[in-house]
Amino acid sequence: MAASSVILATGGLSVPATGSDGTGLRIARQLGHEVQDTYPALTPLTAQPHRHAALSGVSLPVTVEAPQGKRPFVTRGGFLFTHKGYSGPAVLNASHLAILSRRAGGPPQRFTVRWAQLDAEGWDRELRSGDGTVLARLRTRIPARLAEALLEDARVEGATPLAQLKRDERHRVVQALTRHPLPWSGDEGYVKAEVTGGGVALDEVDPRTLESRIAPGLFLCGEILDAFGPIGGYNFAWAWATGRAAGLGAATAGVA
Repeated sequence: MAASSVILATGGLSVPATGSDGTGLRIARQLGHEVQDTYPALTPLTAQPHRHAALSGVSLPVTVEAPQGKRPFVTRGGFLFTHKGYSGPAVLNASHLAILSRRAGGPPQRFTVRWAQLDAEGWDRELRSGDGTVLARLRTRIPARLAEALLEDARVEGATPLAQLKRDERHRVVQALTRHPLPWSGDEGYVKAEVTGGGVALDEVDPRTLESRIAPGLFLCGEILDAFGPIGGYNFAWAWATGRAAGLGAATAGVA
């Protein structure tokens, strides 16, 4: 079949059950394009052994932070404990850092979680004032099962009255609530990934028409390109916007 314009809108490698097998990436590479290494992005993380398997099904909004030089990566959103590990928007948005750290062969990316809106100073004030037990106070802000697990991690009895909480115990509880390490060991890969990281280098396409600068008449759009965004519709918007631009570019190619 001969055509003056061809659009590659084949997607990437994520969710292979839908037919995403990387065909478009292979075609682009065969035509001379540089394809940045691909990897599953926005995918759940796994933990083996899973210290918090008993929390499967517990969900809440959190803040996940990952050290990244002078400016840490920070993402906020829903968090879900699964029977394999962790999911939810906050985890998915940070997962590419975990995967890239494994591929680089260096130390695994570190993550810390803040389980509620309160920061360390706020929790310190909460645990210094009022009546009741430590567990009862935590349960006003986070799910009960999570509160119990965090107190166990902090080696503090939940039945301890707030008035009797020692300074070092309070410090450990605050750390568990605001800087809790996320002990991940792997990921669920392309099977559960929302999108593919990597792809055709962006400097090899015209940003206005998405026409290839390597193979004139070829237009590329969507997940096949080396770009992705966070959870929340951004990747759909990228697919639609680049698809429209590529379609208009192909329709007007060669028209004076």
